[in-house]
Amino acid sequence: LGGRSLSGRAGSGSGGSPWRLLGAVCLHRAPRVSRTREGLQEEVAALLQQMEVEQSLYSDHEVRLMEDEERLRRRMSDAYDSDEEDDGRQEIVMAQDLEDKWEQKMRHFSMSPRVTDADTKDDRTSLNRRLDCNLVLLVKEKLGNEDSWLLPQTHWQQGETMRQTAERALSALSGPSKVAQPGMFLSQQIGRA
Repeated sequence: LGGRSLSGRAGSGSGGSPWRLLGAVCLHRAPRVSRTREGLQEEVAALLQQMEVEQSLYSDHEVRLMEDEERLRRRMSDAYDSDEEDDGRQEIVMAQDLEDKWEQKMRHFSMSPRVTDADTKDDRTSLNRRLDCNLVLLVKEKLGNEDSWLLPQTHWQQGETMRQTAERALSALSGPSKVAQPGMFLSQQIGRA
């Protein structure tokens, strides 16, 4: 990223450029959970779920449930011959038994809260907050008499790529391995005037 020096002074020495390049980086944390649905979104989701159920075919599990019910009806009937199906000694695990087991597990399951401790304490330094929102790292810098929130940035040094400048801007915040590793950079884009 290029920009005119904040002081507006010309470069040092004769023939120096009045421009100084700054490298900045946008460190982004994507949402960890989906946003809560509201009003019309809930209605559309319910409609789509209903359409999917009405138009879907039986799953393997549903087919197995029907086969198990039929097998159970045959066993209960008077004309049942155990030699036709199996030797009768093996225990049959029916699909309904599996559903009951899964239901028991589900009763013990509890979802993590969407509002974290960092949210309640308004801890803006934690990444474990606002889980349904995008977060971008900003730093407070003094520009003249005003405090401004900007992307982490630093001056470009001779012989350095803009990517290296951006990596250096990040590592200057809290050390090279605490914020982001250089291999984590996904892209490098430089605007041209």
